[in-house]
Amino acid sequence: MPNVGEKAPEFSLPANDGKTYSLSQFQGKNNIVLVFYPGDDTPTCTKQLCDYRDGWERFQQFDSIVLGVSTNDMEAHKKFATKYNFPFPLLEDPNRAICKAYGVMMLGGLLGVTNRAVFIIDKQGVIRYKHVEMIPITRRTKEELFDALKAIAK
Repeated sequence: MPNVGEKAPEFSLPANDGKTYSLSQFQGKNNIVLVFYPGDDTPTCTKQLCDYRDGWERFQQFDSIVLGVSTNDMEAHKKFATKYNFPFPLLEDPNRAICKAYGVMMLGGLLGVTNRAVFIIDKQGVIRYKHVEMIPITRRTKEELFDALKAIAK
């Protein structure tokens, strides 16, 4: 599992909007708020991602893009994103490669889902914030992430 101060593992994954997103495409342009969540359209995940949706303009003020990642399939991502009008993409990780690279698979992958986790990666591709929940019913609020993004901007 990568730690704060280390280079973030590269990824390139398809998203619900039909595009493919990679870490390198944002280098020098945007901070990335990489959000791992256990399941589409589940109560806590919905609350968390709707909170980020409601803070979308503020994330953009910090030159940041939110990318959601779960082990759900593309069809589930599309329904979830449409239902809640998310302005950010939900990435499909069918082989769980990015989830494994970031060390967020719940119980080492036994359940096939991720822990709830957030990594903030700066414009140079370095992890500046990391929080991995071992109990998946809690979540990071947008205000906590804004504080972390403020610290990067200094």
